[in-house]
Amino acid sequence: MKLAVCLYKFFPFGGLARDFLRIMTICRSRGYEIDVFVMEWQGDIPDGFNVHVIPTRAWTNHGKVASFIAQVSPQLTENDYDLVIGFNKIPNLDLYYAADPCYLDRVKSQKYYFLHKLSRRFKFYASNERAVFGYQSTTVSLMISDVQQALFKKNYHTSDDRLLMLPPGIDPGRKRPDNWLKIRDEFRLKWLKNDEKIILMVGTGFKTKGVDRAIRGLALVPKQQLKNIQLFIVGDGDPSSYLKLAKQLSVQDHVRFFGGRSDIPDFLFGADMLLHPARKDNTGTVILEAIVAGLPILVTDVCGYAKHVTKSETGLVVSSPFDIDAFGKQLTQMLQSDGSEKWSENGLAYAESEDLYSMPEKVADIIDNMVTEKGERHN
Repeated sequence: MKLAVCLYKFFPFGGLARDFLRIMTICRSRGYEIDVFVMEWQGDIPDGFNVHVIPTRAWTNHGKVASFIAQVSPQLTENDYDLVIGFNKIPNLDLYYAADPCYLDRVKSQKYYFLHKLSRRFKFYASNERAVFGYQSTTVSLMISDVQQALFKKNYHTSDDRLLMLPPGIDPGRKRPDNWLKIRDEFRLKWLKNDEKIILMVGTGFKTKGVDRAIRGLALVPKQQLKNIQLFIVGDGDPSSYLKLAKQLSVQDHVRFFGGRSDIPDFLFGADMLLHPARKDNTGTVILEAIVAGLPILVTDVCGYAKHVTKSETGLVVSSPFDIDAFGKQLTQMLQSDGSEKWSENGLAYAESEDLYSMPEKVADIIDNMVTEKGERHN
């Protein structure tokens, strides 16, 4: 049994890459041969994965993606795959893992939509999205956000049988272990000079994740309280403009960037709260990881998984439209609150009562069923 998997780029610290890896590792254990087509691969290649890096030449991002699709498409049809799976939107997929939001809806909400419609970039990405969700498509999409599912239905009238809702799929290893206090003590001894409070941010794409909002919010915390606070930011990106902003706001001594890292659980167990003031986030996997690690959370309501913060009562949710003064007050409130222990206890209880982990197995089961059904149709 052979699977073709298309993914624009693989870098080991991204949420989409982690989802891809966990799903495909299960498929590999079930006996599938897996060909992966990418434009770029960072990090080690797991055993049993046949990775094909497709070189592209273009000045623009959409030009590179167009070159990638043009080169990959013939290989997808010529190699007689049992199933073609995409983790990005490209034509002629059997199955699409819908980690990206609805492009058409996002562009429609912009001020000069009528001008955007004329651009080659819009026409290209809109065409790819229509190839996946349009009424003429047969692609089945695996949805991880109920908000986005509704938007795709609204814009493309996609039938319900082609939109399958998945449960979350965080790694159970993110749950707080019995020796978490030892991990916490060692972490804090390594990274702190004094017994300060750590506000943690995790995510690649600093603008989207709201790093500037976090720094501005930090500057609104009363100075007497601020002197015992550190903002730790983990993720790939260029921190230079944000360090400049921190200096302008006189909080540069309270902001530290750590780059992309593989020891995220240590940061979750060592911190005192998670901050996720994203401008948009289809889901926000780190929100659930913080909940099961027992970490209080302050998150914007635009994140798909913000609903779990409300449901689990593990922190506060920032309402839209975003207001920096209101955000600063909520951040200060959480830092001053005596409710941290209760928020933590609620998160740990939620981790035991809710299905937050089974997504990779559910996707592998769907792949099994689709391969079987496709084989029966061809016999």
